Amino acid sequence: MEKFPVNSLTPKHAVISRMPDGSMSIEILMTPFLWNQEIVDTSIRLDGVDLPSDMLKDLAGKSFKFPTNSEDGYIDGSIYLGNAHHPVDVTSLDFNVSRTGSLKLIIKGIYQFEFEGLDGVANTPFVLAASVSSCAV
Repeated sequence: MEKFPVNSLTPKHAVISRMPDGSMSIEILMTPFLWNQEIVDTSIRLDGVDLPSDMLKDLAGKSFKFPTNSEDGYIDGSIYLGNAHHPVDVTSLDFNVSRTGSLKLIIKGIYQFEFEGLDGVANTPFVLAASVSSCAV
């Protein structure tokens, strides 16, 4: 079995939506890649995100910090890989306006690959950047 290629986790796009309880959800769609002769098409799912709005204009230029899992205010995050949901601890979200006027989301955190085990891959810090859209109407 081929060791999991962590550097293959590259974001394609992020979508923010409001949950029925008023909190936000963010899905970061990843670019599909080949692993062990199979195409992996996955995303990072973040639930219970405490943001003031799901309107992009309200988030532009703002930064938010979060504690890791089990501390009050953490983001419930995961990514599905190798037949398991692996926790994702997000420590910050930065909403930056690009030169073209679009909004980029910078996500910093740690993939918790040791929790479920992923071919001996250690917990891995990450920084991802993706264009972002909102499901707000």
